[in-house]
Amino acid sequence: QTCALPILANDIAATGDITAYYSDERLKEKLGNITGALDSIMKLNGFRYVNNHLAKEKGYTSDGVQLGLSAQEVELLYPEIVKLAPFDMKTLEDGRIVSDSGENYKTLDYSKLVPVLIEAIKELKAEIEELKGQIK
Repeated sequence: QTCALPILANDIAATGDITAYYSDERLKEKLGNITGALDSIMKLNGFRYVNNHLAKEKGYTSDGVQLGLSAQEVELLYPEIVKLAPFDMKTLEDGRIVSDSGENYKTLDYSKLVPVLIEAIKELKAEIEELKGQIK
């Protein structure tokens, strides 16, 4: 037996903050710093797109141009950022969330890219400082 997740087929707007997860380091066992962030970011391709016919069948009706990344590209580098797309989720009795269609449509938790971007900026800064040192 399965239980459908409630899906809101519209934007969510709020006049206040929306808070999720946690960031308190007391709740985390660190496994190591993110390394090679700049190289991995350089492998990703940001692009403009419009919803295709399949997306529209799945309820994404906007005709506007959007900006995004490929979940498949990101998954090769950071699989922990990739999630099952909400329209394709169903919850089993044991609480596991699985693909409703069996197609495993994917989405990204873009907020989880922030630590990678921060580390890439730090790597760039180190490269700049090294080049500045070579010029002197």
